[in-house]
Amino acid sequence: ENGKVWLSGGLYYCAEQIHLDNGDTLTAPKDELISFKSGDRVSIKYKEIGENENCTSYLDCEIIEINKIE
Repeated sequence: ENGKVWLSGGLYYCAEQIHLDNGDTLTAPKDELISFKSGDRVSIKYKEIGENENCTSYLDCEIIEINKIE
């Protein structure tokens, strides 16, 4: 999948997101996205863990592979 990284300094539980081109929003551990900035386009392979308990319209994921795309 492809999408954009979105990082927020204000939200605690859902601060690190990837907005996929298909409309889904993934949440990921901050250390997984540390080398990216908000707005970076990425290609991502991930394993869906389940619905985020704090932001229920988002999906928790385990990132398998993520790369910045131009």
